[in-house]
Amino acid sequence: MAHRNYQKIIAENIAALRRSQGMTQAGLAERLGYSDKSVSKWERGEGLPDILCLKAMADLFGVPVDYFLTSEHPDGPLAGGESPEPEPQEEYAVSHRNITLVSIAGTWLLAAIVSVSVRIGGKMFVLPLVAAVAVTALLLVIFNSVWGRRAWIFPTVTFLCWSVLFLLCWILRAHSPWLLMILGIPATVVVWLACRIRQHPEE
Repeated sequence: MAHRNYQKIIAENIAALRRSQGMTQAGLAERLGYSDKSVSKWERGEGLPDILCLKAMADLFGVPVDYFLTSEHPDGPLAGGESPEPEPQEEYAVSHRNITLVSIAGTWLLAAIVSVSVRIGGKMFVLPLVAAVAVTALLLVIFNSVWGRRAWIFPTVTFLCWSVLFLLCWILRAHSPWLLMILGIPATVVVWLACRIRQHPEE
């Protein structure tokens, strides 16, 4: 029972502090390096952040860690009967996803236009479509590094490595360079080891 009470108190304190700063769940998640789903679970009392995350939130909001464990804050940032600011609309995470999708769709549209134009001229030109795969991978790496989650670093960077190797092999296909694809194996191992240098729990 005590555990549930603390869970509820922590949930209310996180939500109140976040709203007092005019911050969305997605915005707080981005600052902490977690997903907005994790923040939503904490604020619903369905999960608890670990102690390192509580310390990070305490530093972010300028309160001691034990602030989250008490329901009354006579000297806290919400003291004096201040009402928190209205919660902003949760629209930023959706906007980020849409920007990524539009950028990728634009890449493939451009590649299709070039390929179709050349095909109308009587030639078969697949290179723009192959290059679009590598460009898509590059966009995913860039946008994930800005807006995404650490959990997506490994798959996006690995995808980029393999797509670049495939593009290179396609360009040099007259010389049968397909053994270059073997380089993707050690490259994947290197990316995996690099991602494990600094891990951060998602929950």
